[in-house]
Amino acid sequence: MGYAKSERTTMRAGRVADPTAVLAAHWNESERRLYPTATTNPDAYQSAVKLVRAVADALAPVSDLAALVERWEHRSAILDEAAGAAGVPVAAGLEEATAGCGFAVRRRELLAERAERRHRESIAAAREAGQVWAVIHEQGDLDAGLADPYQCMELHLPTGLAVVSMVEPDPSTMTSLYVVTVTETGESGGASEVDAGDFEDLETADPERFEDNRQTMRSRVEASGA
Repeated sequence: MGYAKSERTTMRAGRVADPTAVLAAHWNESERRLYPTATTNPDAYQSAVKLVRAVADALAPVSDLAALVERWEHRSAILDEAAGAAGVPVAAGLEEATAGCGFAVRRRELLAERAERRHRESIAAAREAGQVWAVIHEQGDLDAGLADPYQCMELHLPTGLAVVSMVEPDPSTMTSLYVVTVTETGESGGASEVDAGDFEDLETADPERFEDNRQTMRSRVEASGA
């Protein structure tokens, strides 16, 4: 299924926005700040990890990203609650970083849950429509090169193999390398004897040829399951 540019634009427009995108940078910076500080003292590190987990656990009732953003306004109270539950004091001067780390953990959990939910919904929709391919993961912008690396995983339902199309740095030139590979997912309805290792990766520096390679690999996967 080689996507035309207009089709890719439509798919990008239909993606679910991430309301935590701005705060995520702050939360990730909290992790870069807190853990190196705590590693100078093993006991302090263990306490920090325990407290961060307690913050994430206190956020367990938060079921979506928008609600997580709203809870950030109450981070001091959440941190105090977590510290009491864990029986661990908050290190002076690291209150904001500790809370940020806990929010970062919960954000990753919610993103993983959302990805899994969308994964299942895509497969169910494809099967209901009588299709043999389902896009189960897509991120990045194909037109942005390495600035926002594109990655797409297309599942072939009969075999459980997935065609993965991605943009990554060429190790020799550090320019965009367009790669199409095959991986096993275990999603087939029956026992498939097709081995992902039988498919040689297709690589090119030409974005136009990238689309042809995607179609070629899909055709090879379909032929293997015939």
